[in-house]
Amino acid sequence: MALSLCPKCENHSFEMVEVEPGNWRFKIMFVQCTSCGTVVGTMDYFNLSTLIHELKEKVENVENKLEDIEYEIVLMKNNKK
Repeated sequence: MALSLCPKCENHSFEMVEVEPGNWRFKIMFVQCTSCGTVVGTMDYFNLSTLIHELKEKVENVENKLEDIEYEIVLMKNNKK
């Protein structure tokens, strides 16, 4: 497998750096050379797959709580009869 090279200084090491560009609402991650700082790529600050999975779990929790409430309401109605 070939080693990745910095296009400017030919270094082989890279790092992720959190950046909040001016006039921008979101943070992004720069992939940059550890030697000269040349940016060779960008990534979203948040991992979208993780966020979607967390949101799915929250929705499932809300659904479960609503089912519990519905069950309790049915019990209360039946006890009034």
